[in-house]
Amino acid sequence: MSRNLNRGKVSRYVLLGLICFCAGCSLGQEWSENYALLPGATASDPAFIDANPETIGQSQRKKGSGSAGTDLDIPSEAIIYLPEKKSIYRIVIHSTNLEAFEVHAFNSRGAWDKIYDQRSNKDRIIDIRLNKVVMTSGVKVVVRRTTEDAARKRENVQIRRENMQTPDGGIRRGRYRIFVTGPTTALADIAEIELYGYATASP
Repeated sequence: MSRNLNRGKVSRYVLLGLICFCAGCSLGQEWSENYALLPGATASDPAFIDANPETIGQSQRKKGSGSAGTDLDIPSEAIIYLPEKKSIYRIVIHSTNLEAFEVHAFNSRGAWDKIYDQRSNKDRIIDIRLNKVVMTSGVKVVVRRTTEDAARKRENVQIRRENMQTPDGGIRRGRYRIFVTGPTTALADIAEIELYGYATASP
């Protein structure tokens, strides 16, 4: 009986030690410098990486076909390129109107891989912790929805009658048609995009 009790105590001590060890490792882990501020880093809008939260940049629309009707669903993007590959684990986005978005990482084949998907957001500072560290030299935020999309759609989508003039100078009232006069989504307002790894990570 006493042996069983002793074994139970030893097991508890071992478990407690492991918990303390893991907690110590977690608390002792520090973030790297903000890689987006490294010399040589570039962005699709310089305001994203100027370390000044008072300057607001905007995402940029992908190049489309030139037809407003065809390009309704083309998202806008905010891109940062680093001077060299870094191990990214944490991404912080400062935005007042970003509601739904994806984050992509630039891979060694020259393409973009989706690494994060946010369907709904109400925070002005979005602190993302990835499930695993991603080695990359570029990060892209693909804007799917902003809080200003509805207002932009009301502004640029109109329903009007397509009237026609008759030979005698009168007006024949036609059917209603939808006229798209501009983008139906708003650009994302982004003050800063910060990229971090672990301070002990290599590279």
